[in-house]
Amino acid sequence: RKVLLVLFWGGWLGMLGAAAAIVAQAPRCQPLPPKTWWELGALYRAPPKAFGGDLKGVAEHLEHLAELQVGGLVLGPVYPPKPEDPQN
Repeated sequence: RKVLLVLFWGGWLGMLGAAAAIVAQAPRCQPLPPKTWWELGALYRAPPKAFGGDLKGVAEHLEHLAELQVGGLVLGPVYPPKPEDPQN
């Protein structure tokens, strides 16, 4: 019985040492690449008519969007859709 107890704990300590050696020899993770501008904040998508219908209206609302920490503004569709266009 004592022999089995010693073998058990010896095996357990051996596996623990082997696991520690594997972790110590494992390659380190590469640093993450720097984020691009569209990953730094949320993108806000709205049609131009939400800002008054023209780029002057959009320019007037840019300060408010900056307060909301919006990373980018996607305007679209800029041109009115054609009714005969099959993608509409």
